[in-house]
Amino acid sequence: MDTPSDRPLRILRIAQVVRNRSGGMSRTMFLTGDELERRGHTVDYWFEEDIPMALPPQLWRFVAPWQVRRQLLRERRAGREWDVIEVHEPLGTLLVSRRRIRSRIVVLSFGLEERSRLASLDYRQRKGIPISLKDRYSPLTVVWQAQWATRHADHVLCSNPADRGHLVAAGVDPRRVTRHFSGVEREFLEAEPSPASGRSGILFLGTWMDRKGVRDLAPAVSEVLRRHPDWTFTAAGGLKTAPRVLEDFDPSLHPRIRVLPEVRGTEALIRLYASHAVFALPSYFEGHPLVLVEAAAQGLAVVGTAIGGIGDFLSDGEDGLVVPVSAPVRLAAALDRLVSDADLRARFGGALRRKAAGFTWEAAARNIETAYRTALAMPPRS
Repeated sequence: MDTPSDRPLRILRIAQVVRNRSGGMSRTMFLTGDELERRGHTVDYWFEEDIPMALPPQLWRFVAPWQVRRQLLRERRAGREWDVIEVHEPLGTLLVSRRRIRSRIVVLSFGLEERSRLASLDYRQRKGIPISLKDRYSPLTVVWQAQWATRHADHVLCSNPADRGHLVAAGVDPRRVTRHFSGVEREFLEAEPSPASGRSGILFLGTWMDRKGVRDLAPAVSEVLRRHPDWTFTAAGGLKTAPRVLEDFDPSLHPRIRVLPEVRGTEALIRLYASHAVFALPSYFEGHPLVLVEAAAQGLAVVGTAIGGIGDFLSDGEDGLVVPVSAPVRLAAALDRLVSDADLRARFGGALRRKAAGFTWEAAARNIETAYRTALAMPPRS
């Protein structure tokens, strides 16, 4: 395909999520897509609702790759093609076969499925959580699809050094792997945060589930709230899991715990961050969390685990505190240290705000555009 390095590209982005500008993955795609369009490219999107299937959700993972391929071939017969098709990891299985699809295939990962499965099994073993045969083997159907896609794509966009190293160790040409990263809107950087010393709340933003470390977060936060009666805790953004949050806390603490199932819009997000002093993200597996960069841009002091994009973003003792996975006592101690020391919060928050200035959506889009150009410049995978 003739693709001069300076001409605008026709790009199709396909993801296995609902079209929603407030969701983490789709929001990242739209915000980088907006910047790509400002740079002169044409960007189209297919989300779950754009791939119609009259099937139960349990079967979606098996049939979706076939439906995506069929739909692309219909588009080609109608005379519509793209230079680059960026596809979410598990959906790329059949596209990388190259047969009858002439576009370069770029597989996008928000955390490699194979590493996610292993991290989940390891965490369950540490916590003594029973692992059924279904829990152990059912995810393999997605893992195998994702593995095939990442091993045979023209290019892979992965979200942290650990994932990149894993792919290269598995034999993927390092020239075909690019790290992508989450960005932050200019509004976050331009909004002057209130002094960290004057805020008194701990914030968690995300789905309330095991992968986010909530089994460790709930007891750690409970201990800190008991020690500091003037502090509060907010769990936000987990629309479907909101009813579960209070169940993990002693009823005596409920008046100091706020649950926000949904936060819509940039202004509302900035207000939410600005009203808290400490951000906690003790996940056992992550790609490069968008919420981490947003919290940094608003000058919050952050506690996170040393995994994926969290450990890559935070420098322990310099601009944040890093704790091991599955260590509620260490997590409570780190939170208590920040809650007890306003000067430390201010120092960490200022350092992270300066770091976040380099993580704009413009920079993220330029990085992705370079990956597309690299894929087009190299021979297609066979």
